[in-house]
Amino acid sequence: MITVKEKERLQVLLKFLEHQKLADQYQEQLYSPNINMFPKLKRNSRIDVSHRDRDSQGRFLPYNFQTVEESDMILDEEIELPRKLTVKPIADSYNSYSVDEKTKRDWSGNIYLGCIAAILTIAYFS
Repeated sequence: MITVKEKERLQVLLKFLEHQKLADQYQEQLYSPNINMFPKLKRNSRIDVSHRDRDSQGRFLPYNFQTVEESDMILDEEIELPRKLTVKPIADSYNSYSVDEKTKRDWSGNIYLGCIAAILTIAYFS
């Protein structure tokens, strides 16, 4: 009959031998010039390329190919932004800038407030 300690020692020994066998296999693959370390994988799935752009002869264009619109945006003049931004260098700093947005004042709320105040004063004095 095997005691509990002997059983635990045997389990540890078996784990050690399994790890040693695995390490030996990796070492064989590393130092053997004939065996390819990375086996060739078969690709069973097919990639849908119907959305890719083609040139005039029907060849596929690379994924990073710039469209005419993109190249026009890059090469032509700058597009005016809908917002007005001011970029000012920060004093005593290296390559640091302050970007502030110029906003137009919205006077509509003040006009409404003025009209309501005028109506209330007229109603108060009449």
